Order: sequence, then structure tokens, then C-alpha cells
Amino acid sequence: MQKKTLLYPNIHAELARDGLTVAMLADYMGMTAQNLYGKLKGATAVTEKDMKTIQEFFKVNGGRAFTLDYLFTTNL
Repeated sequence: MQKKTLLYPNIHAELARDGLTVAMLADYMGMTAQNLYGKLKGATAVTEKDMKTIQEFFKVNGGRAFTLDYLFTTNL
């Protein structure tokens, strides 16, 4: 099985820390996991609305607040 590499490693890390999945995040956002993987891998654009929804997802499901800069950094 091919490993899915995300463009935004902090999103992946925080999902893992909270025991959450990209599929759960995609469901929260009202899209398929495949569509969200495309966005998180850089194949399609992440909109401002997407960014704010992802930020909200972590507040609702993990109880933690992250800045958009932290979540969407691409260089670690």
C-alpha cells in the first residue's frame, strides 16, 4: 500500500496525537477523504474556508486551538 504524504505535517501530527483520522476530518468538512487528501498533498488548493474549518475541527474534537500558521506550515 502506498503511503500518503501530507504537505502539512503539523495537521498530520495533531490528528495522530488526538487519535483522529483524515477521513474524520473530511467528514467534518463535508467532503470525501480522497478530496481532502488531494488538498493536503498539494494537488488541489486549500481555501481559506478549508483552513478555518480544519482549525475549528481541532477545537471541537481535540479541545485545542492552533494558529493557521502552525497548521499550514510546510517546512519542518
